[in-house]
Amino acid sequence: MQVPIRLLRVARVGTAPGLLMATAVSTAVFIATPISLAAIADRFGVGAGTAGLFSAAQLGMFVVASWAAGRFLVPDGRVFRLALLVLVAANATSVVVDDFALFVAVRALSGVSLGVLTWLAWSQVFGDEERQGDIAVVGPVAGVVAAPLFGVLLEAGDDRWVFGVLAAAAVIPLLFTPDFAVGYSAPVGGRTRAVPQAIVLILALLLLTLGGSAVFVFSGVILIEEVGISPGALSLVYAANALASVPSSRWRGRRPFSGVWLAVTGACAVSLPLITEPWMAWPVLTLWGFAFWAGVPGLYSLLAERSAHPAERAGDAQAAMAAGRAVGPLFGGALVSVWSFGVLGLVCGCLMAAGGALSLAVERQRPGR
Repeated sequence: MQVPIRLLRVARVGTAPGLLMATAVSTAVFIATPISLAAIADRFGVGAGTAGLFSAAQLGMFVVASWAAGRFLVPDGRVFRLALLVLVAANATSVVVDDFALFVAVRALSGVSLGVLTWLAWSQVFGDEERQGDIAVVGPVAGVVAAPLFGVLLEAGDDRWVFGVLAAAAVIPLLFTPDFAVGYSAPVGGRTRAVPQAIVLILALLLLTLGGSAVFVFSGVILIEEVGISPGALSLVYAANALASVPSSRWRGRRPFSGVWLAVTGACAVSLPLITEPWMAWPVLTLWGFAFWAGVPGLYSLLAERSAHPAERAGDAQAAMAAGRAVGPLFGGALVSVWSFGVLGLVCGCLMAAGGALSLAVERQRPGR
């Protein structure tokens, strides 16, 4: 019971509380997706594959919104409040809607607000090695707290309880609207071209999340069906993955050679399908969580350093990662259907390592104009 409280003590930070709360709610929405998928399928009387369309719609609109926000919006309190109100409305509507097609449309709308909120948060800290950790640590903390809470809600009722809690939670950040720095804002209606080094780093993020999501989405199947780990033990392994992410995401110093950590995540992806004993899942997934958040914020800092307009590249980075997460499960499913889990780990691990190599290559170059 004390673990979440102790974890939240890491939030004694210099970043506006409203941004941290909004980021936590946004993260919780994505955490709820795989947990509530089966309940949503039962509620609407559709198959699991069809039920997954709501996740694709939500993530797809997240990609569009996070990409476009840096080009057409200026970070300010009005945009922050509007995005939260849309999220509240989308989550509340998800409780009462009884048509699956309408439900998918509502979750797509929530994806728009999630993309804008994520861009707002990162636009304020992008390139700031002190405050980036404040935002980065929210994901692991939210994962430790939200996942078991949603499990209890689903046991007590169904997915409507989850969306009801998410709607209520999205109201709280409205009481803490932050003051936004204008230094990171991009010209409204304008668009600047990313420099070549920034494009390479965005590609590195895409490869990392494409390969990582392709393997991670099948990690439960691999560990339960192939290795024989129990579902209860698996939930603890996932919790360890989130806990290990806290110290690495919270690190406030410089993060040189972050590409090395990204390559480590690739090695974990290769190793996961090779596990033969349940105990082996612990070091692999724990290291994966630590290495991911040890490397990604460093890549963000490098991207901000090599960008003329960091706010736009912040949106590009989030869009690239969301696109990778959206396509990854489809890509992984194709590999598993044609070959095996071993091939899945090898191919996707190499993609992730390639992302790390691209990051190291850019870091070794002199900054472009």
